[in-house]
Amino acid sequence: MSYFLTLPQVRLHYLEWGNPTAPALVLLHGGAAHAHWWDHLAPLLAQQYHVIALDLRGHGDSGWVVPPAYEIEDYVSDLESAFAALHLDSPVLLGHSLGGFIALTYATRHAASLRGLIVVDMGLRLRSSRTMRFLRNMPSPHYENEDAVLRRFQLFPSETVATPSLLHHIARTSVRSRETGGLTLKFDRATMGRSPRDVSALLETITCPTLLLRGSDSQHLTATTMAEVVTRCPHARGVEIPRAGHQMFLDNPPAFLNAVRDFLREEVEGRI
Repeated sequence: MSYFLTLPQVRLHYLEWGNPTAPALVLLHGGAAHAHWWDHLAPLLAQQYHVIALDLRGHGDSGWVVPPAYEIEDYVSDLESAFAALHLDSPVLLGHSLGGFIALTYATRHAASLRGLIVVDMGLRLRSSRTMRFLRNMPSPHYENEDAVLRRFQLFPSETVATPSLLHHIARTSVRSRETGGLTLKFDRATMGRSPRDVSALLETITCPTLLLRGSDSQHLTATTMAEVVTRCPHARGVEIPRAGHQMFLDNPPAFLNAVRDFLREEVEGRI
């Protein structure tokens, strides 16, 4: 089901699956993505959890902020407000890439209120890189119709072994109609103007059960960095997903789902 939530600064869109009385599992997508990236996994996780996938501000069907306000602090503030408005009691928080950085930052402040934390292919340092600046300043792509979207849509990074049907679903849900005709992507390019951040000094404050997932072929999270996080977080484990890159839950959904379920069963469900 699709819903909207009006917060002090922005209107957020979210998707929901499962029984609202079940323990909550909140999913955060990565940069330039949206909540529908989880459509293929959320119904399976909803067999045991109340699954909520948020569209971050400036992404998907959530509102854009003018003037732009897309720092990590802004996203964390939205998360705090959304949890309060939705009356989510001790959720498990799962985030991919940018969503993982937001989830990790949230956990440094509210670890006691989380049943668990799952961080998917995210490094410790968020940089405002040359690539990000280049993407931010590019004009939004224009697609004449859905066929053009399916032909031209690419993930970022583009390396993936996801099935064509899954990629087509993401492509279809990644665009909106333009007033002048045709289609364009559903995210504000100003979201790529974030300031550099480093959370490495805060790892010891994350006291909830934590799972760090890395794609075996990922260039975003190295095995060395994953080992550092696992060593320094009091209750962390790391798992490498085989035959997968940065978007591991698209590249190898069964292995990703098994790793998440194992963690929830072994580390989280005893706390419910």
